[in-house]
Amino acid sequence: MADTSVRFERGSWEWVPDREAVSFFGETDLGAVEFLITSEALIELLNPDLEAVDSETAIEIFIEFEDDIHRIARREFVSRLGGEPPILLTAADVAG
Repeated sequence: MADTSVRFERGSWEWVPDREAVSFFGETDLGAVEFLITSEALIELLNPDLEAVDSETAIEIFIEFEDDIHRIARREFVSRLGGEPPILLTAADVAG
């Protein structure tokens, strides 16, 4: 069975305006895998009572919670058996 672990490098991210999400990549034994975490998921990490955040705030939240986001991304990657990239992380994934 192939190793399903995914490794991340801190500071490797990009805001994707049309998806209102932060894109980041993980590295597996089979190559790079793209992940997207929605601004709603980022809000869930910071303060679920917030209505919305702008792109700068979303990036700040991503940076602050990057280790947690990578942990969630690993969990979701394994539970989805890889899945079709990009792997979308939503507020439900963060809350779960």
